[in-house]
Amino acid sequence: MKRMGFQVKLSIIFITLIVIILMVTTYFIYCGAIMQQKEELRGKILDLAKLASMLIDGDRHSQVKPVMESQNTAPYNEIKAVLKKIRDIDPVIDSVYTMVKTGKKNIWMFVVDSGDRKKAATAYCGERYDISRFPDMQPAFDMPSVDRELTVDKWGVWLSSYAPIYNREGQAVAIVGLDVSGRSIRQMQLLLAKRFLGVLTFGIILSLLMGWLVARGITQPLRSLILGVREVEGGNLQKKVNIKSKDEIQELASAFNKMTAGLQETQAKLERYYLNTIQSLAKALEAKDPYTRGHSERVTRYAVGIAQRLGFSKEEIKLLEDICILHDIGKIGVPEKILTKTGALSEDEWKVIKMHPIIGEDILKQIEFLKPGLSIIRDHHERPDGKGYPAGLKKDEIPLLACIVAVADAFDAMVSDRPYRKAFPHDEAIRIIKENKDLQFDSHIVDVFIDYLTEQKPA
Repeated sequence: MKRMGFQVKLSIIFITLIVIILMVTTYFIYCGAIMQQKEELRGKILDLAKLASMLIDGDRHSQVKPVMESQNTAPYNEIKAVLKKIRDIDPVIDSVYTMVKTGKKNIWMFVVDSGDRKKAATAYCGERYDISRFPDMQPAFDMPSVDRELTVDKWGVWLSSYAPIYNREGQAVAIVGLDVSGRSIRQMQLLLAKRFLGVLTFGIILSLLMGWLVARGITQPLRSLILGVREVEGGNLQKKVNIKSKDEIQELASAFNKMTAGLQETQAKLERYYLNTIQSLAKALEAKDPYTRGHSERVTRYAVGIAQRLGFSKEEIKLLEDICILHDIGKIGVPEKILTKTGALSEDEWKVIKMHPIIGEDILKQIEFLKPGLSIIRDHHERPDGKGYPAGLKKDEIPLLACIVAVADAFDAMVSDRPYRKAFPHDEAIRIIKENKDLQFDSHIVDVFIDYLTEQKPA
């Protein structure tokens, strides 16, 4: 029997190794992507539940009695319209509803239900629901919560989030619940699986086609390729393998780079989708208050104009643009009665307001691609004189991008109407900003901002 040549053996080993690496790598990346997708979905629906609870007037909700006859009343229909708008923010949401407690332990009642997208099931007003099997739902009157795993009831399989609805006295009079069906989650996972299967199939076919030709001079190029695969397995999708052998190994390396580029593109789309969702929440928060509508967009425009004149890189400006839209996202955690108060804030209310940068940072800290810009969220109310919040940083302790947003934010606030005062004229706002150089604002950034405003004035 003719012996199998070393080149053939090496080619077979190479093909087998690459197929195994591709399968293992793809499997671990896929598992990681599924876990990340689930956590991002949990975070998103929790934020939507918080938003829904803020948009519902607790006193108005209390006017809806938990009986079927209430379904024809004006308060019921008003609240149902709000719930439908929340449901329609994202196609993955199936239904949004409100519930109140009964006199019996673990027995709650539905009050208003938006109905699911297919109109197949709607809880009627006053319908009872036993929550004893749902531990993640039970604390909903005390704080926002979200299911850790899928739950099952008579309507189907769900992943749900909950948030309390408060009245004017700050009492939780009801909760709002938001459901994503297991069917929708499975469809998301199936789409992700198809993409990974395509990448895996492409890698295997490419390995089979090239394996026979790659035997000589393979050790070093292969080592580089294996190291690249391990980095991708560890989550570094930006890793590129650079092989200059000008043979089949180089082609395999190119295919590997295309694979990681494809995964990067998929990841970028997921990141952009999630960012758009968070930005929609920020805009929805502003839209609720006519005094702050469009505030974030204007602050972003000012901040980008300053950064461009200071010579920041395109990447830094893009990060600033993405994060600046969200600089007040933490106000989701501030009660509406404080945000819209027309009179002076009490000391306790002011302490709550000062928490919004920390709340905003906490909301966004799980989003990996926004982490480099979290200091903007946290520190845009700090001051060079150390009298800012939340940490009382001074001068060079404050990141420059946060200093930029501080000036832009303060200027737009001054030239906009607020519940407690009319807008300042532009010249008056500029004068105030100049007077606060090195106190509230970085003096160099103030000078650049004033130059920017001067350039923007029509000739």
